[in-house]
Amino acid sequence: MSDLETLEENRTKARNRTLQGAKILVDKNSTFTCQIKNRHDNGFGLKIGNSNGIPDAFQLVDEKNDICYNVAVVWRKRSMLGVQIID
Repeated sequence: MSDLETLEENRTKARNRTLQGAKILVDKNSTFTCQIKNRHDNGFGLKIGNSNGIPDAFQLVDEKNDICYNVAVVWRKRSMLGVQIID
């Protein structure tokens, strides 16, 4: 069984595929461009150039819907992040 198949089996919520622009806001001077690859009620799958330098919590700006979320990283790979919406 591949890692992807294992990940799919552990998911408790269905994800809706999308591909839209977003920004990671770390502070006033640090932003990273990314894409929202999928979303569900509690979080997002993000595609980024490189996850190095991305902290464990940040603000995510959904540029299509003009919404800013506070999120925390739940998993990371070199060019992907899984984040959960936090209050």
